[in-house]
Amino acid sequence: MLIAPAQAEAYLQRVGDINIPMEAKMSDMEDMLSAIFGAKPVLEKYPPLAFIPIKGVIGKSLSELESMCGCCDIQDVEEMLEECERDPSIKTIILDIDSPGGTSVGVPELANRIKNSSKEIISFTGSECCSAAYWLGSQASAFYATPSSSVGSIGVYIAFPDCSEAYKMEGVKMDVIKSGTFKGAGIPGTSLDENQRKMLQQEVEDIHTDFKDAVKSVRSFVEDSSMEGQMFSGKRGAEAGLVTSLVNGFDELIESINPAVFTQVEADEENDNSHAVSGLSSVSDEDYEAKAFINAMSAADRALAGLDVKISEEGKDDEDEDEDDEDEKPKSKSEDEKPKDEDDEDEKKSEEGEKDDEKEDDKAEGDEGEEGDESKSEDDDEKPKEEEGDGEKKDDEEGTEPQPDDENEPKEGKSKEDAEDEDDNGEKAVDTDDKHNKSGVKKNRSKRLA
Repeated sequence: MLIAPAQAEAYLQRVGDINIPMEAKMSDMEDMLSAIFGAKPVLEKYPPLAFIPIKGVIGKSLSELESMCGCCDIQDVEEMLEECERDPSIKTIILDIDSPGGTSVGVPELANRIKNSSKEIISFTGSECCSAAYWLGSQASAFYATPSSSVGSIGVYIAFPDCSEAYKMEGVKMDVIKSGTFKGAGIPGTSLDENQRKMLQQEVEDIHTDFKDAVKSVRSFVEDSSMEGQMFSGKRGAEAGLVTSLVNGFDELIESINPAVFTQVEADEENDNSHAVSGLSSVSDEDYEAKAFINAMSAADRALAGLDVKISEEGKDDEDEDEDDEDEKPKSKSEDEKPKDEDDEDEKKSEEGEKDDEKEDDKAEGDEGEEGDESKSEDDDEKPKEEEGDGEKKDDEEGTEPQPDDENEPKEGKSKEDAEDEDDNGEKAVDTDDKHNKSGVKKNRSKRLA
């Protein structure tokens, strides 16, 4: 293994704690693993620069699940390197490294490819570049690190747990039938014999020798004492010759290499941030707190809960209220106009009633001339009440003094004001106009005919 033991244990613990429900969808599982290990890094091109990420535990021919668990597949790095070498617009490749190391399989071959690449390659780490990751990073023409980063750990190990005593306490004895002196080394429940131990020791020493030779082929001033498996801070690593120089961060490195690319990268980052913020700027305070609470949950909790959070846009409630107000305005207007319409209708009916009464009265006068006063009384007694409706024109002919228009106008205005007040109070508008008081007209006419 080319990985720090503590880092390997921590990684295995994180993977072992993953509990994926059987009913979880693939998208839910990807979100959950992404929340635990981070999004899978990809190649980025900013001609004439290109950024190749080497992040996570290093291995070769990894499964898709292992890649989603934060591992770095050597084959993926090789493909990205090939793509950059085929691109004529790319002049310099920067290896962005954040890895504790991994297995030794495939690492020496990729390291040789980096060393012999047709493009200029620069390594950078702002966190850790240890063991197998440092083997790859050390083969670049220049290596930059931040002062607080971790580099080195140039060493190799193989670990076999000896569970023979535990098996014995459980009353289990592992009996291995084999052919070959070194076959079956490390089978659970057995201990390594002397020959197997020597064989494994020789293997790790050979890999370690190759590791040191590769480092010294590029950094010849590194002493053997600095390549015994120890890790250094970026500052101490620079003193030991493990890194070329110190920088304060990735942005500083890019700006020193190509200021134009740095400006473009900053613009892209600002654009990405603005898109992310725009999704939150249009939500209300209450919804913002709800969304922040959901985002604070782990992807695993969201997947198990099956949450589907839909954040309403800011001002949506206010817009709904405005729409309600707009709907009410035309309604109230129509109610305000309702008394006026009723007045017009009553006036029309009264005019029709006047015409009918005038005709009936003329007919009654003709009958009086022929039949005399006695028949006139009988006709008046038998005439229905509904035929004794409004007869304002008849009143005018018989000398009844008409009511001036000036007296009607204030009454009409007052009735409209009453209707508006009633409408504002939520009551139904009622016609209070005395102009068409038919009962009053009937009463006066009855007295006059009598």
